[in-house]
Parts: sequence; C-alpha cells; structure tokens
Amino acid sequence: MTDNLPAYTSINIELTTRLEQLRLEFVNLFTRHKDMVENESAILTSLYLQKLGHLQLELLEKQTESARLKMKMNLIQAVINRDERPNLQTIEKLVDTKMRDYYAQIEAQAAALNEAREVLSHLISEEETAKLKEIFRVLCKRLHPDLNPNQTEEERDLFVRVKSAYDLNQLAELQKILLYLENSKKEKLPTVSVDEKREQIRHLEENIANLKSKIEQLKQSFPFSIEELIFDEEYISQRQEEIKNQIKISEDEIAKYQNIINIMTDE
Repeated sequence: MTDNLPAYTSINIELTTRLEQLRLEFVNLFTRHKDMVENESAILTSLYLQKLGHLQLELLEKQTESARLKMKMNLIQAVINRDERPNLQTIEKLVDTKMRDYYAQIEAQAAALNEAREVLSHLISEEETAKLKEIFRVLCKRLHPDLNPNQTEEERDLFVRVKSAYDLNQLAELQKILLYLENSKKEKLPTVSVDEKREQIRHLEENIANLKSKIEQLKQSFPFSIEELIFDEEYISQRQEEIKNQIKISEDEIAKYQNIINIMTDE
C-alpha cells in the first residue's frame, strides 16, 4: 500500500532530509569518481612522465641497443663457430626482425611522453577548475538520471552535453546550460510519496556504496597509488639518479658489445 503521509509529518520530514543528504553525497562522489577517471589520472600520469619519462625512454633506448648488439654478437659468433664468414647484412635483418617488439615499446613510450606534454600544456587555472566543478555539481543534481528518475528527453540530452563540456573543460558551455535551466524553469521538487522516497533512498545508498568502492579501487591503482611520490621531490631526485646509473650501465654494455663485434669482424 502506498504511504501518502502529509509532507509535514515527522517521518516524511526525516525521509526528505535523508534524501537530500544522499543526493548531495552522490553528486560529490560522482564528481570525484569522474575527475579521478577522466582528469586526475591523466594529469598524474603526465606529471610522472614529465619528471621521469624522458629518462625512462632513454634507458629503454639504451637497453634496446645493448640487447640488439648482444644478439648480433652472438649470431656472428655462431657463424664463426661453424667456420663460416658472417654475412653482416643478413644478420642485421635477422636482428631487426627479432627486435621489433622492443622498437614498438620505444615508440609507445615516446608517444606517451608526447601525450603527457600535451596534457600538461592544456591545463586550466585553479580558479577555472573550481568554477567548473561547482557548476558541474549543480547541473548533476538537476540532470543526473539517478537523482531525477522522471527525466524528460531534453534533460537526458542536456546531461550528455554537460558531461561532454566538463570533460573538455568548457566552462562557458556549462554556464550556458545552467543559465538555460534557470531561465526555462525553476528547480522544484515534485510531490513524492513516502514509499517513493524510501525507494529513492535505497537506490541512492546502493549507488553511493558502488561509487565508494570504485574510488577506493582507483586509489589502489596507478597513478593514484604513487600520487604522494609524484610530488616528493626527494624521491623523484633519487629515482632519477637510479635511472641515470642504469643508463650508464647500458652505455658501458653497448661499448663492450660493439668493441667485440668490431674485433670479430675485423672492423
């Protein structure tokens, strides 16, 4: 049986208060999760690559060259062991074929580094970011389907535009949508029965628990799992030195293998 208690009863007032609390919590969590997935993850990854990526790319290139020369050296030695004269052109082609995966890794890492530079070059100011989030929260409360189960087709389309504008940091577009909503009709809460409020509360509690779980999982994954380290200059400096030492080791190996190849081929 549907419970149609008057709006001023204590039960109805408690449910309305609880529903508004959950609506606010849902909007905050939804915004937080969206930021982590679509903005913060890219920014943190880009900062990590900016501070260490160029060295990691150089290390990968040196390690790849060292592996290439070692493979070439071993192939030449195998031919010599058969009392044959090495065909260097054939050996080079064979080595290049076997090294394709390494070259692909270098290309992918170089592309990621370029993308990181692009991301960091298009960051908006803290003031604009704060305004963007504030308007996005307001629009989510007005247009998110989990908070507005009786949405019109226009409202669903507007929410798609809202998410797209937020993803692209289009503050002016969000402001335009908010102004349109304010001018078209003032936000008003429809008459909702106690049973309907209870169902909305149950639905929001489930979604809130789901969002909290997703946020916690993100915190345990890269780059959020090393967020503090990304801003720890002492750690970054130490890590840079470690990579530079690894680069030096690879450079020594390259020189060693090249020298051996030169002796083996009388170059």
